[in-house]
Amino acid sequence: MNIKFFTLLSISVLAGITVCAQELTRKIPGNAQFVITINNKAIVEKSSIALLNETLVKLGAFEKINERNDYPTNTIMELDFNLDKQAYVYRTDADSLYYIGILIPLKANHQVKERMFSKFNSRSSHDGFERRVSKDGKTQVAWDQESLFIMTGSPKSSYFETEEIANLYGLDLERYDELYSPDTVLVAEEAWATAEEIVVADTIDTTEWESAAEEIVDETQEWDSYSDSTELDSYDLATDSIYLANLAREAKNDSIRNDVFVNWLAKDFANYINPSNNLANHKSIKIKDQNILLRFWIANVDNLYREAYADNMLYSIFGTDLKDIKYGYEDATIDLIQHEHSLKIAGSVHIDEDLTHIFKALHKNNINKKFAQYIPENHLAYASMNISTEGYLKQLPSLLKLSYAPLVGEYADVLQIVATALEIGLDEKSIAKVLKGDNVFFLNDLQKVSKEYLTYEYDDDYNYTEVMKTKEEYSPNFLWMFTSEDQRLFQKTLEFAIKKEKVELDEDIYTIHATKDTEAMYVVFKKDIVFVGNNFEQISAIQKNRFKTGNDPKVKKDIFTHPFNFVINTSSIPEVIHKLEIPVAASWDPTLQNLSDYGKLQIRYNKLSKNRISGEMSLELPKKDSNALQYILKQVIQNVGNTSSN
Repeated sequence: MNIKFFTLLSISVLAGITVCAQELTRKIPGNAQFVITINNKAIVEKSSIALLNETLVKLGAFEKINERNDYPTNTIMELDFNLDKQAYVYRTDADSLYYIGILIPLKANHQVKERMFSKFNSRSSHDGFERRVSKDGKTQVAWDQESLFIMTGSPKSSYFETEEIANLYGLDLERYDELYSPDTVLVAEEAWATAEEIVVADTIDTTEWESAAEEIVDETQEWDSYSDSTELDSYDLATDSIYLANLAREAKNDSIRNDVFVNWLAKDFANYINPSNNLANHKSIKIKDQNILLRFWIANVDNLYREAYADNMLYSIFGTDLKDIKYGYEDATIDLIQHEHSLKIAGSVHIDEDLTHIFKALHKNNINKKFAQYIPENHLAYASMNISTEGYLKQLPSLLKLSYAPLVGEYADVLQIVATALEIGLDEKSIAKVLKGDNVFFLNDLQKVSKEYLTYEYDDDYNYTEVMKTKEEYSPNFLWMFTSEDQRLFQKTLEFAIKKEKVELDEDIYTIHATKDTEAMYVVFKKDIVFVGNNFEQISAIQKNRFKTGNDPKVKKDIFTHPFNFVINTSSIPEVIHKLEIPVAASWDPTLQNLSDYGKLQIRYNKLSKNRISGEMSLELPKKDSNALQYILKQVIQNVGNTSSN
C-alpha cells in the first residue's frame, strides 16, 4: 500500500461537524519519536470546504483513493472525517523497525466500513474496533464509532546486517565483492545464455536491422578511432554475472525482511490501538491557538539525530557508538502559523544544562546602542547578529568537546588536549575588544557603476586587436557596521596597504581600491564603531555627522531585541534581478513577477528563555485573498491547472 496515500489522508483530514467524545491523544503511544498535529478546524475556517475540495481534485487525490476502493469518493464530505477535532500522525522507533501511526477523528454515523478499505482483507475485531489489513500485509487499519487508526511502517535494513540476526532469519550477507566465485559465475552465465537464446528465438527478420547497423558503423568509424576501447576490451561476462547474482541475493533478503515486518506488524498492531502508556496528558502536542495550522513535535532531537545515522557506519568510520553522541537538544516544537496574510514557521528546542550554560555566555552581549543612529532611510534588506565574542571563545573548548569528541573515538583525549590548549592560550577579553560580536548589515539599493572590460575588434582579414571599453551596470550598495573598542589591528593593516598602494586615506576615510572583480570600498572609524561600505556618499555622511537616520521603529526593535535577524523586502526582488541581469528561465517569469506583490521575508532567532532556544521564519503574502492560506490554495489550483494544460 502506498504510504503517500495515508499521508494525504492525514493532511486532508476534512469533513464533519460532530465533536468526538474521545480524546485521540490517548491513542498516541508514550514512546512516540515525533507527532504531527493537524488542526482541521483552523484549516477549514481559514479556507473553505469548497476550496479544499477543489485543491484535492486538482492534485488527483480522489483518483488515488478510488484506485483502492470499490466505493467512489468524489468530495471531502464523503470521507466521513470529523473536522472539529485535531488529527495526528506519529512515528515510533525501534532497533529493528519503525511504525507510522495515523489517527483521524470520524463523524457520527460514518460509513467507513462501506466507503473505505473495501479492497483490504477483513480481520477479527479487537476491543470494539473493526479491522482490516492490506493485501501485502504492510498496512493495518482499525476503526470504531469515533476514530480511524492506520498503521504502517518499514523494517530497518541495518538491523539485519549483523551475522547473528541474518542467520536467525536466513538472510544472505555475502558482499558484492565476495560473489565472484566459479560456481556463482557459472550459474549466472547459464541464466544469461538462456536469456540470449530466448531473444534469438523471438527474432523474425533482422535484414533491415543489420543494414541500418552497418550504416551506423560506417558513420562512426572516425569517432571509434578516438574512443578509448580499454574498458570494452577488459569487459568480462563475470562482471554482469556478479551483478545479477547480487540482485538475486538482495531480492531474497528484501523478501525475508518484508515477511518478518508483516508478522511483527500483525503481532504489534493490537497493542497500538489503545496503548496503556500514552501522550494524553502531554500539552505540547495539542494545539490551542487557532492561528496554528500544523504542529511538529519531536520527543528528543538528539535521538532523532542518532536515528538519521547508521550505527555501523559511524562505528566503522570513527569508531563511535551512537549512544555516545549527546549534544544536549531535547524536545522540540515546530508550528506552521497563519496570521491574516502572513505565514510563519516558528520553532523552539529545550536544551540541557550544559548547553544552556553555553548559550547564556553567547547571549550576554549588549548590542551597541549607537547603531540606531546609522539605520538608512531606505534599504532592500538588512541583517544583524549579536553573539558575544568573549563568551564564544570561553565556551569554544566546551563546544569542541560537545560537538566533535563523540565522533573522533579513540582520539577524544587528543581533542581534550587541544581544547585545553585553546582555553589557556586564548585571551578572550583582548580579542573581544577587537571584535565585540555585534554586527549590522544593510543592503541599501543598487547603484550604477562604470566598469572597464576587455573586448576584441576584428579587421577585414579577421585580425584582432584588444580594446578596453567601459560599460555601466548595477552593483549592490551596502553598509556594514560593527563594534571594536581596540581598532589598532584594522588601522595597522590599512596603513600597510597604503604603503603597498592598495589603499588611500583622505579626510579620515580609507578607500580600498577597486579590483577587476570588486568595487572600491570605504572604511571609517568613528568612536568605537567600524563602518565599511561601497557608497562613498554614505560613508562620508557618517564621517561628517550628516547621516540621515531612518525612522522605521520595527528595524530598530529587530536589531536590538534578537541575536540574529535577516529581513528582505521580497517585492524588490524582481527589479533587483532585472537590474543585475540575472538570467531567469521563462517558466519562472510569472512566479518572479508575483513576488512584487509580496511583503517582507524575515528570519530571526530569539534569546534563550527558560532553557529553550527559539526562532521563526515569516513571509507576508499578497493581499489578494481573505488570508494567506486561501492565497496558497488558489495558487496550487492555478499552477496545477497550468501544468496539466501544458
